Amino acid sequence: MKLINTKSLAFCLLTVVCLVHSAEEPDPAPRAAGTWNKEWSWDWKKINTYDLVFPQNFLWGTGTAAYQVEGGCTNNNWYQIEDQLPEKAGNTADHWNRYKEDIQLMKNLGLNSYKFSVEWSKIEPRENVFDPTVIAHYKDVCDECVCQGIQPVVNLHHYTDPIWFADKGGFEKEENIGDFVRFAIKIVQALQDKVSMWVTFNSPDAYAAKGYMQGMCPPYKKNKQLMGEVYKNMLETHVRTYHQIKKLNQTLQVGVMKSVSQLDPQNWLGSAGCSIARKIKDTPFYDFFKKGQFYIYLPFMVYVNHTNKDAIGALDFIGLSYYSHLYMHNFKAKGDTERESTKNPLYALYAEGLYRAIQEVAECLTQELQIPMYIAENGTAAVDAEKRDTFFKQYLYALSRAIQDGYDVRGYFYWSLMDNYEWGTYHKRYGLYHVDFTTQQRTLKNGTEHFINVVQGKIGKRIVK
Repeated sequence: MKLINTKSLAFCLLTVVCLVHSAEEPDPAPRAAGTWNKEWSWDWKKINTYDLVFPQNFLWGTGTAAYQVEGGCTNNNWYQIEDQLPEKAGNTADHWNRYKEDIQLMKNLGLNSYKFSVEWSKIEPRENVFDPTVIAHYKDVCDECVCQGIQPVVNLHHYTDPIWFADKGGFEKEENIGDFVRFAIKIVQALQDKVSMWVTFNSPDAYAAKGYMQGMCPPYKKNKQLMGEVYKNMLETHVRTYHQIKKLNQTLQVGVMKSVSQLDPQNWLGSAGCSIARKIKDTPFYDFFKKGQFYIYLPFMVYVNHTNKDAIGALDFIGLSYYSHLYMHNFKAKGDTERESTKNPLYALYAEGLYRAIQEVAECLTQELQIPMYIAENGTAAVDAEKRDTFFKQYLYALSRAIQDGYDVRGYFYWSLMDNYEWGTYHKRYGLYHVDFTTQQRTLKNGTEHFINVVQGKIGKRIVK
């Protein structure tokens, strides 16, 4: 008789457990057990995408990340592995030197906010050694924003770690948390007179999953237990940073970004797979800030159980990052091939998904904590103007509809202002502006007109809220 091996037994047990828990804990945005939930597929032929309503004080912005646009980022963990990537960052969009020109481009479009990251490895090139010229540079960037009537929103960490921090284990070790808090307070002290909104981490859930479970990003590890530890440590770092910033200046608004990638099941094993994904990526995040409890448990794979009551309500806002809708067939995620594709095969045009993402984050977290939400990242790498135009018309409609339905969304930051280095390649271009990386010429893309007209108030209504 052939005995069942341990992995097979664990797989069966895990499937049963997850299906049971899925029944006990329904999604805030219901997902069908079949191939497609028709409730979440809108008939766009019957929708007037010009019927928009936004608050008068709404933040209309765009975003960048230092490593992707600045150039000269040669001291972080991503630079270390560039030889393994299809393309190197180099000077990328040279935003370090051209920031005044780029901020002027924002003003020309009518944008009133700019979310950008500061590069930790430039600010603190060696442990506990800070570069005053780099800090002065970021002061100049903030000054230029304010001068042009654009509110700066600073992101302290966007996927990159200084080499010295990575070499000592980075966020794998709880004892390293103090390094980030020290850096954060240093830059907040320098910029607090110009910057009122701060984001600690760009999607710690994605950082942990891609770097430590999927092995897609540095440090390219596939270790679910380590993934759980890193995720927990990053959220713990946010909490400690949040409270230190509040001690420094109570008026500053501090939040974190949460990425939402929808998974809809295609069969009964897909339902279990969706449940597992939620328990790894979403539930621990929501519970940590609502209950002070971070808990991940998958039999024989990962167990992390951490409590910190200081985490409860340690948020002034949530930044939502939304790009993708996927299907789960058995335990494998697949792209949405039923909708229009873009240059990124995993990011089909599915504006209903933005509404669903807003609904999920609101009903799982922000409504209970009574805090607002900002769409901190959303964009398309569509290559033709018609598809780009469709993206803006449908996604801005979904955003407006969510706001009209009562969800407290106070801003939208399109990713990105300009084409940039997309983590190993220049092949995917998300910018409002096309960039010729040889001449650094910026050219506004066709298909962006609808977005610009909405931003400038030429389309839709503005209301006082």
